[in-house]
Amino acid sequence: MVTCKTKPRLPGESVDVVLGAGGVKGFGHIGVWKAIVELGVNVGTVTGASVGSIIAAFATNGYSVEDLARVFNRGLNNRFDLGLFMQTLTPCDPISFMVGGPVDLTVSMREMVREFGLKPNNKLKIVTFDLIAKEPFVFEGEDYDLATALAASCALPSVLRPVWYQDGGRLRLLADGALFHYNPTCFSAAPAIVSTLKPATANAKEWRTPLDLYFHYRELYFPIAGHRRVVDPNLHIVVEVGLAEVAGLNFGVSAETCAAMIEDGYKTAHSIISAARACGRIPVLEEVLA
Repeated sequence: MVTCKTKPRLPGESVDVVLGAGGVKGFGHIGVWKAIVELGVNVGTVTGASVGSIIAAFATNGYSVEDLARVFNRGLNNRFDLGLFMQTLTPCDPISFMVGGPVDLTVSMREMVREFGLKPNNKLKIVTFDLIAKEPFVFEGEDYDLATALAASCALPSVLRPVWYQDGGRLRLLADGALFHYNPTCFSAAPAIVSTLKPATANAKEWRTPLDLYFHYRELYFPIAGHRRVVDPNLHIVVEVGLAEVAGLNFGVSAETCAAMIEDGYKTAHSIISAARACGRIPVLEEVLA
């Protein structure tokens, strides 16, 4: 619930957005972003963890909600493309192989960045987790390799290979941002709009492979990235989205379910953000006010 207790935003200010981790449930973020755009929110930075980093990259590069839906649906359909999968099986060192296995996500991320002309920018922040230092590492600004950052932020241990990264004189082994926090609000000004993807709480209604079922019930009973999801609703504008029967790594969902996740995100965000805007907590673009 949105309250009006916090200090109203001043004209010309912006509000940061945080898009949390959650795999295929990221379709919900698309609906949230649709509401943000439709309501004319003056957005500052967009911070993403895991799938949220991909949505954030497209959003801060000017892609529309319709574009996002098409790209993510295509990615879901390409899951069973054996040729694309074989390209991800690149040589690697024993450490990263033991942590994440044979699948190198940088291959597909590099192709995605190239195809869609995505670039790092000053509105985008991508959260990863350094497995060596046991601390978060954030990619921001305009001078880094975006494909590397996205691959690292989505590299869930035991599922996808982590990424070695030379940070000045320091060598980091970067993995999924959710290992730090599913919704890393500490890198944004408060109050931020936080789109958090709810964990699955019901049995799977759809699946295509036994692996989909395995990951569904892992999320129900023993999530790989832990339980660090909580966001202070008194400090931030929290938008919780997601269907109870959809788990983040169950990619065996239908196009209809993906559309339902977008609609759920849109309706939930539209209601909450509208209420926050009425309280003066959400700054809107000047052209909306005109």
